[in-house]
Amino acid sequence: MNARCPSCSWPSPALVSSHGSVHYLRCVCGRWLVVDEGAVVASAGSSQFNEAAAGPIETSGFRASRR
Repeated sequence: MNARCPSCSWPSPALVSSHGSVHYLRCVCGRWLVVDEGAVVASAGSSQFNEAAAGPIETSGFRASRR
């Protein structure tokens, strides 16, 4: 799995849990990542790094996508 954190670009966040093709990762910056079939499909939580000109951090959490 080659998931890169969208907040800090860390190349190898730690795998915490897996359920089928969905993997839950925790980055060194504190961000949680949801990876499905090798692609980051969601992230939650705050990062220890500043967001790069992206505006305020969304704090409402994430909603799972429907397939």
